[in-house]
Amino acid sequence: MKLKIIMDSGKEYVTEKFDSKEDLLKSTMYGPGRVNYVSIDEEKKIILNAEHISSFEILD
Repeated sequence: MKLKIIMDSGKEYVTEKFDSKEDLLKSTMYGPGRVNYVSIDEEKKIILNAEHISSFEILD
């Protein structure tokens, strides 16, 4: 599934790493006092702080 992730800074990333929006949401869950980083590419070169994800969009 192709997703566009929009950060609170306005920067946008497109990824096909996740099979569904639920997979993305599971990977961004974190508990209190914990920072959660999520990789959006297979090579793990793009790593985002999940706390700064503003929204995401499913692309066709």
